[in-house]
Amino acid sequence: MMLCIHAAVPAIPAFAAYTDTSVYKIETTKEFNSENEAVKAVEQLKKDTGWKAEYQPSGKNSTTYVLMTGGIEGESRAKNLLEQLQKETALKASYGTIGQKEPLAKAVSKEFAGEAKAKEWALQFEKETGLKAAYTIAGKREAYVKVTTEGIEGEKQTKAILSRFEKETGLKASYAPYGTGKNTVKLYSGEIADGNKAKSLLLQFEKETALKGSIETIRKQQPRYKIVTGVIQGESNAKNLLRQFENKLKMKGKYEAAGKPGQLYHIKSGYFNDEKSAKNAASQMKKNTGVASAAEKVKGTRFWMISTKNVDSQNLKKIDVFFKKKTWRYTASRAGKKQTSFRIVSSAVSEQRKANDGILFFKNKNIQATAQHAGNTTEVRYRIASKETAEQGQINKGLNVFKKNGAAGKAAATGKKIHSHYQLTTASIYEQDKVKKALRFFEELGLHAATEKTGQYDSRYTLSSEAVLSTDKLKQALEFFSKRNIPGEIVKTGEYGYRQYRITASRITSKTDLDRGLNVFKKNGVSATYQTKTTSLFHILINEQFTGKIRAEAAANRIKTSYGWPVTIIKIKNGPQITTTDYGITLSQMVDKQMKVSPQTDAPAYVSLSYINTANQTVTADLLNVRSSPRVVSGNIIGQLQKGNKVSIISQENGWAKIRMNWRNASREEVEKYVNPENFTKDSSAYFQFLKLSQTAGLNAAEVNRKILYHKGILTGKGQAFIDAARRYSINELYLISHSLLETGNGTSELAKGTMFNGKKVYNMYGVGAYDSNPLYYGAKYAYEQGWFTPEAAIMGGAKFIGEKYIHHPTYKQDTLYKMRWSPNALHQYATDVGWAYKQVGRMYGLYVLLEDYTLYYDVSVYR
Repeated sequence: MMLCIHAAVPAIPAFAAYTDTSVYKIETTKEFNSENEAVKAVEQLKKDTGWKAEYQPSGKNSTTYVLMTGGIEGESRAKNLLEQLQKETALKASYGTIGQKEPLAKAVSKEFAGEAKAKEWALQFEKETGLKAAYTIAGKREAYVKVTTEGIEGEKQTKAILSRFEKETGLKASYAPYGTGKNTVKLYSGEIADGNKAKSLLLQFEKETALKGSIETIRKQQPRYKIVTGVIQGESNAKNLLRQFENKLKMKGKYEAAGKPGQLYHIKSGYFNDEKSAKNAASQMKKNTGVASAAEKVKGTRFWMISTKNVDSQNLKKIDVFFKKKTWRYTASRAGKKQTSFRIVSSAVSEQRKANDGILFFKNKNIQATAQHAGNTTEVRYRIASKETAEQGQINKGLNVFKKNGAAGKAAATGKKIHSHYQLTTASIYEQDKVKKALRFFEELGLHAATEKTGQYDSRYTLSSEAVLSTDKLKQALEFFSKRNIPGEIVKTGEYGYRQYRITASRITSKTDLDRGLNVFKKNGVSATYQTKTTSLFHILINEQFTGKIRAEAAANRIKTSYGWPVTIIKIKNGPQITTTDYGITLSQMVDKQMKVSPQTDAPAYVSLSYINTANQTVTADLLNVRSSPRVVSGNIIGQLQKGNKVSIISQENGWAKIRMNWRNASREEVEKYVNPENFTKDSSAYFQFLKLSQTAGLNAAEVNRKILYHKGILTGKGQAFIDAARRYSINELYLISHSLLETGNGTSELAKGTMFNGKKVYNMYGVGAYDSNPLYYGAKYAYEQGWFTPEAAIMGGAKFIGEKYIHHPTYKQDTLYKMRWSPNALHQYATDVGWAYKQVGRMYGLYVLLEDYTLYYDVSVYR
């Protein structure tokens, strides 16, 4: 093996959580009160889950109670008591009969009139007797009628007759309009602006029509407008236009700034030879631009110029055109700012006509203007509204009054009618004596009246009790009928029933529930007794194993959720805890990287026997390919031999010679064989190259001392020290023990047994710092410097060194033998031998085989 470590920034792999492969079983402490219950539970469990399960006696007994009542009169009472028992105690119970069947009878009333009465009496019957009752129709039905009069003139007269009718006959009646009647209207005037005028008109209206009326107020929302002009240049122009607008249209307004103030300029011309030329130039500028200027002499010279102040941008453009046309020079300097653009805004008006007149005024002045909404105003108007009338004479007079006073109005239909005659109608009656009484009353008043069927009918009814055995209850029923002046009798139904019933509640498991049941019967006046029974309890054995804690927990939760049974999870066999590290590349990419750093192997090679002289073991071909396997495929050529080269043949098979090789370049095929984790099975010793050296295995110190460190020199009995060191520095215990056994010659080396250095006995259990030139001296010196003065201190301190320098290295994080050999970027690899990790696992595997109480943690590298 060749150690070859390259330092570089490593690739950062991605880690996954552990997959537990330990084996678990689940147990339930649920106990069943009978074998039958246990059988049903087991069958249901197997049906729901498909698991293997059985039941057996738990070795415990339970006490149960059977609660029984004495005789209860009547099935209905037995049912009611059973419902009460189940509601108040939640006990499971049933009722049954006592004794022989006896004939049933019921109480039946004679016929009486009115269904409403039948309903009422049925409810009262049950309340007073405790028996249920039903009513049925008996005999023929009687038709209901109403007695109706002819038309009676006047509503007042009709009301008087109605009052007298109800008083003298004891019957109810009502009245309604008779005939078609006349349609009514209400008169409304046109709108009136003045309230006093409206009051005056109302007085006149009522006087001339004899029809009452009232004044209604009408409020209208009127839109208001203001006129807004476009831009007007010059404040004087704006003032002048506003004055004209107000004088002509009699509307108020104001002018205001439009836009931002404009820049003003002072203008000075070039020089003129004399005053006359300057004045002539000023005159021409005025004529061409409309802008006045003054001629003035230039101080200290004989020359003249023209100047003007506070010129706006618009006039500056005119001056610029003028001077350029004359080819004269001038200068313009900024002279502050001034508002030069204005607009006119009128006061708000509510008449659209006025707004239109204002827009037209400005249009005639070549100025744009618009009418903008300025809110609303409320105007109040009045109108006369009359009372309802159907008289055409009143209608005509009223409309005429409105018209001649300039408030022409209208007659609006009300949808109502006025009647002159009314009709009386009695309430529905079916008794002939009452019908005759009503007809006779109207006949005596000289009013014609007639009967009219309503379509309703009245029937005769009988009331019947439920069928019972109790003669006392039947007597109570007959007394009920007698109080209401109807005869009754007891009738046998031809059916038979039981007089008494018993309620039984079995398998009561607690004395508290038993007492609650006894109390229910006691407060209802029913005697009750109970029996005590002792029965064996049963429990269920679930004969199913689950791989992984997650599956075991899921199974346990299923039991709890589906059946409500208590469950415990028990590990019956430790299995490996497997996680993965994602290298982030494909297997092919990994092999490509490894091939670039010349991986080595000491494995035999193969050449074709066709080109070998086996007598003297020499090559006969000019060039002969050397392959890593006895077949012709791409990727397994590892070198070439020339004619006459000697070979060492190990064996021959199928036309190939297996030849011995020293260290050589490994083929792509050989690299992939060791790089691919899928080539190693979980149950093989080779899988230990994935053992996570940064994870403790949970070893038992006594077992380690007994099976591994027994007769191992200074290391004998030091199992707990290795376990403590492993826990403190997160290192696999057996890795530390294996390393120590190797370096100390099974605990017998001088460094391990203790050697003197500077007057102190020191120990070194891992050969740390023991350089080959003088391992005893340098190993002891390092132990002294570290303070390793006891075997335990040496075991603990050495573990710290191994963890920091190798397993927990902050940069490389190579905590499996596989990661040490195969880095994802092919750097910082502990050896060039492709079989290095594979060859290292034998000793550790051999130690693990000796133990039973441990947990394996694997970290398997995966490729994409």
